Amino acid sequence: MVLTCDVCGAVIEGEPVIVEIDGAVLTLCQKCARKYTGVKGVKVIKGPAQIQSPQKAVTVTKYESRRGTTYRVNKPKINADRYEIVENYAELIRDARESLGMGRDVLAKVIGVKESILKRIEDGQLIPDIELARKLEKALGISLLRETEDAGTETQKPVGKALTLGDVVTLREKDKNRQ
Repeated sequence: MVLTCDVCGAVIEGEPVIVEIDGAVLTLCQKCARKYTGVKGVKVIKGPAQIQSPQKAVTVTKYESRRGTTYRVNKPKINADRYEIVENYAELIRDARESLGMGRDVLAKVIGVKESILKRIEDGQLIPDIELARKLEKALGISLLRETEDAGTETQKPVGKALTLGDVVTLREKDKNRQ
């Protein structure tokens, strides 16, 4: 895998420098790292680039109010481009629900949607999103999702023609002495 600098687009030889600028994590070459690490608001992250699967990263946000503290788990979004709903989803959902002897109201409570939404899905008027389809699969024990044919093929962009951050944004060195 060839690493390229997010600012200038050059191929990174040796150890890349990982920095955080206003919450965005960027991979820089040595030249850009020397140029921008002294700038206010740029934080150097120690260690090599750690590539994590986006589906495994979970963060917890803490909200405090007068009533108490609330915690919300921010789950990563499912890659919707990778899956698609099968064409006969309405029949599959209705048949599975009826074979389990469940009413629409019970299934709606189990998956956490309104009964009218479930009715529209079973009638074929509404296509469920990927997250709702996963809930239906789990509750009914059926398969509603399939991988798209082009999900496994990743196209690799040419290194010399990729758009970089340096092409779009003009970075300033103005705040370099203001730390």
